[in-house]
Amino acid sequence: LPGRVRGAANADAAAAGDIVVVAVPWDGHAELLAELAPALAGKVVVDCVNPLGFDRQGAYALPVAEGSAAQQAAAILTASTVVGAFHHVSAVLLEDPDLDTVDTDVLVLGDDRAATDLVQDLAAVIPGVRGVYGGRLRNAHQVEALTANLISVNRRYKAHAGLRVTDV
Repeated sequence: LPGRVRGAANADAAAAGDIVVVAVPWDGHAELLAELAPALAGKVVVDCVNPLGFDRQGAYALPVAEGSAAQQAAAILTASTVVGAFHHVSAVLLEDPDLDTVDTDVLVLGDDRAATDLVQDLAAVIPGVRGVYGGRLRNAHQVEALTANLISVNRRYKAHAGLRVTDV
C-alpha cells in the first residue's frame, strides 16, 4: 500500500511484523534466523530463500542438511509457524512500476492450514498472482530447487518466467 512501506533493521522489522517474509541470500540464512528467533516467536514466517549455487554452467540447487531452506527455518524457529512461498516470483517484475499485474502463481508450502491459507491470501494481494497450496513443508526442497531451472529458462529466453498451475 502506498505510504505504508518503510525500511528497518532486520531485528526491528522482525519485531514489528505480524507476518514476516524472509528474503535473504542463502549464505547467512541460518545465522540470521537464529539471531531473530526471539523476535519471530509466535509469528508466521514466510521463507522464500532458494539455496542455490552458481558456476560457469549456471544455477544449481545446493544440498541442505535439514532438507530445504524452509525446513532449516522451521528447525531454528521452533516458536514460529514457517511457510515456504514466493520462491519463483521475479523481483524484476515486482519492482516494475509500469506493470499492472504479475502473471504467476505462488506455490505455498506448510504444515499449518491456517498459515498456508493466510499466505495464499497474501499472495493474492499482488494483482495477477494466485497462491496455490503446494504441499507440506517437507516438499519445499523441490520448489526451492526448481528456481535453478527457471533461472536457466530466463537466461535462455531473456525473460522473467514464473509458474502457472493449471486446472485448479
